[in-house]
Amino acid sequence: MKNQDLLYHYFSNSLTAEQEKTFENLLENDTEFKTQFLFEQNLKEVIKSNEIDTLKTKLQGFENDLSSTETTRIEFFDSETSKRIKPIFNYKNFAIAASIALLMGWFGYHSFFGTDYTTMYDTNFSAYPNTVYTITRGDTENTLEREAFVAYESKDYKSAIEKLDAIPADAKKDYFNFYKGQAYLNLEDLVNAKTFFTLVVQDNKSFVGESTWYLALISLKEENKAEAVKYLENLITNFNYNKEKAQALLKDLK
Repeated sequence: MKNQDLLYHYFSNSLTAEQEKTFENLLENDTEFKTQFLFEQNLKEVIKSNEIDTLKTKLQGFENDLSSTETTRIEFFDSETSKRIKPIFNYKNFAIAASIALLMGWFGYHSFFGTDYTTMYDTNFSAYPNTVYTITRGDTENTLEREAFVAYESKDYKSAIEKLDAIPADAKKDYFNFYKGQAYLNLEDLVNAKTFFTLVVQDNKSFVGESTWYLALISLKEENKAEAVKYLENLITNFNYNKEKAQALLKDLK
């Protein structure tokens, strides 16, 4: 793995145990790697303090200085030793770090410096299984509901929605809206998914806790922190479904 990849995984908290050992070894024994690390760590702190304009000026100044020489000396503060270091910093490596900062739209990327909503969503999302309609091979029943859940289990979510919609009003079940929300969410139609999960919560019958969980995940997908926190707090207070996961997510968001 390249050093830059190690740094990426470090700042996105995704190092494996083996990568962590490699990272620590490089940090201790490779001066150039440590300089890169300190640079990006300092960069992160600057962003957190909203000093983006100052950082732009610094980077532009660094680029101007570096354009006239292959190497330069840049001073960094090492918090571990409380000393300032002036290692020889290779232009190519510095350019990589600077380019990352500039090309990512001045830190709109969350995996380094902010809440990584995408990872939070991907880590916690899984499609809810069919727990309401038993499908067996020898089953000769041929109903729209059966066809809908056969399609759902086959991940043919569009067909599942169509079958559920076609069921007459007097034959509809209170769990239909939840599974329609699931189907839309798996089709990445967040608007309709949110609509049906909200209906489930309002009806207050079955799958209310589960719907609250998925509404929180949709809020993460939409990068709506305030709404995600609201749903997670509601889930933790009133339901047991995925309570520990909700607590962990809430801790990460706050």
